[in-house]
Amino acid sequence: MEADEDSGRDLKNLFRKIKKKFINRNFAVFLFFLLLSFIFWFINALSKDIDGIIKYPVRYINFPKDLALVNELPDKLSLDVKGHGYSVLKARIRGNKTPLVIDVGNSGLSIRQNTAELDFYISSFNLKESFKRQLKADFIINSIYPDSLNFIFDKIIKKKVPVNPDIKVNPERQFMVSGNIVCEPDSVEIAGPRALIDTIMFVKTEYHEFNQVDDWVTKNLDIESIRKVGISHKKVEITVPVEQFTEEKININIRILNKPDTADVKLFPDMVSINFNIALSDYNRIQETPLEAVVDMKDLDVRTVERLKVELVNLSPFISSVRYTPKQVEYIIEKK
Repeated sequence: MEADEDSGRDLKNLFRKIKKKFINRNFAVFLFFLLLSFIFWFINALSKDIDGIIKYPVRYINFPKDLALVNELPDKLSLDVKGHGYSVLKARIRGNKTPLVIDVGNSGLSIRQNTAELDFYISSFNLKESFKRQLKADFIINSIYPDSLNFIFDKIIKKKVPVNPDIKVNPERQFMVSGNIVCEPDSVEIAGPRALIDTIMFVKTEYHEFNQVDDWVTKNLDIESIRKVGISHKKVEITVPVEQFTEEKININIRILNKPDTADVKLFPDMVSINFNIALSDYNRIQETPLEAVVDMKDLDVRTVERLKVELVNLSPFISSVRYTPKQVEYIIEKK
């Protein structure tokens, strides 16, 4: 009995395998003929005239002199074409590779009426023949979308602006930036649309960090580009003066500004202690500094103000990290 059952199962499994193979074979044959039919249909379709929409990238040249474009132009145009299927298919395949060139100055640029701006347009109809020559196509261009291209111009002006170095300097311990950072050139000429140029007060360099600096350092940095603006220089030379410094401490008397003529004023304390950093090469110039500590009694209400604010004035450019104490002092007013 068991042998008969095993034999029956083997026959069923064999039958299933044959049936599955037969079905798979039929399905493969079906797919082959379906693909073959599609190929014949496709070849037949290409042998006839067809309509199609093809998107082409475009490039603009020959803008009017002394005028700058201020609006955005489309970077692709859609061409509605009709022609032999093979030609249209070939054009569709090439469509995203080679841009069509639009010669703005020779494409029928027309000014719009009743507009305050320099507002021009080109009718896409005027581009048909140029596009057909560039494509070397044997199909017809029915239409181009959009049907017109708008150009808004502004007069080009020039202006000189300073260059601001966009840098960060991290000197080594006991070193400091010992003077003004020098930029060569320190200004550049920019040119572009008036509406844009009028808003630009300076240009800046690319950002750069100077780390672990223990001596003067010089580096060429690119000037950051500004869209639609021409800049006379692409690079500038940045020089950062770095020297070793020492910390110095001095005490100076506080000077009273706008003191009443009819009274004497006494301050408590009447001196401030000032700490600052100074480069070693400038150390002998400490006596030259016009640094002063002052309090101002102008518009002072003695009934409400108990202390006077101490301020430092005439800080020299060759000292840095200035700290002082006290920041406020008490006072007494005595009649003469």
